[in-house]
Amino acid sequence: MWYPLWQLAFTGKPLEINTPSSFPKISVVFAAYNERTIIEEKIRSIFASHYPQELIEVWIGSDLSDDGQDDIIRELQKEFSGLNLHVNAERSGKSATINRLVELCTGEIIVATDANIIFDENTLVELASPIISSQATAVAGTLTYGQAKTAGTTATTERQYLTIENKIRKSESQKYGFCLGMEGGLYSMRKSVWQPIPPHTFMEDFFQTVQLIQNDHRIFYSDTALGYEDVSTSLQEEFKRKKRISIGNYQNLKRFRGLFLKKFHPFGWVFLFHKILRWTAPQAMLIGALVLVFTPFAVPTFVSVGVLILLELLFYRGAGPLLYFCAMNLAMLQGYLTYLQGVSSSVWQPTKRNQNES
Repeated sequence: MWYPLWQLAFTGKPLEINTPSSFPKISVVFAAYNERTIIEEKIRSIFASHYPQELIEVWIGSDLSDDGQDDIIRELQKEFSGLNLHVNAERSGKSATINRLVELCTGEIIVATDANIIFDENTLVELASPIISSQATAVAGTLTYGQAKTAGTTATTERQYLTIENKIRKSESQKYGFCLGMEGGLYSMRKSVWQPIPPHTFMEDFFQTVQLIQNDHRIFYSDTALGYEDVSTSLQEEFKRKKRISIGNYQNLKRFRGLFLKKFHPFGWVFLFHKILRWTAPQAMLIGALVLVFTPFAVPTFVSVGVLILLELLFYRGAGPLLYFCAMNLAMLQGYLTYLQGVSSSVWQPTKRNQNES
């Protein structure tokens, strides 16, 4: 709704990445909680990389998993010498876990990811090359969702949204030297410019994105650094995920509000049209709905929306674009209300994936 779609018409000039002649040690870090169903595939995808295996270090932070995940990791440590496991003393949340892993890792380049993001053979090379050649300080990778099994499902709608988002981020990177922002499941940066994530932060990827922009570092968007993810097909699960994202959005909006004016062009301009207007769309729509109540158009408008949603439920057998749009904006509004009440923990539950639409 608020996307700066003109970015797609004026995409800027692509950056030609130089092929590195040598590679430094790289550290892949991620937090994991009860991910036994995916953790072995994740680890094997990292070590199957074309990046020199002896230069790959993996640090997994277990937030007190109790599903047997840690036993799987310990067994794989016998096969992969670069695989390391850190188990938290207590549930700490993703941000605190990642902070600890960065302290422990020794690579020159950090690759931050999620337990459910599967790499291909070139992912690490593509995430590292722009940094090695000093053409960028950080690299935002491209997440790719699997094909939804049923047309019109939540997964289909979310994949369509992500496709547009990725095109916008690529355009921003080519024109301005940064993209807003890096996906938490797949990005890399020099360890020397990493900043500890503030306590109880939900969107640590956006925090790192903006702190890099604040310090005039270049962020390159790579459409060849691929990560594969099975998105949730449940509207309820996606609702909870968007609510968490919304909480993190407002944390970062407060944290970097001063930078909005200090660097208004291009950062503030892009921040406004790409993020802020979208984040505040639920509040704007709520105000608009309240105003509409006092007009003669209220009843026909609300009835029309209700009928369209009903038709979507019948036609799509799940969440069509209109229902998805309404549900995700409601999730963002709930996240905003939670943020106003204060956030004292960022402990999380992994999103359930590949469910039946409900």
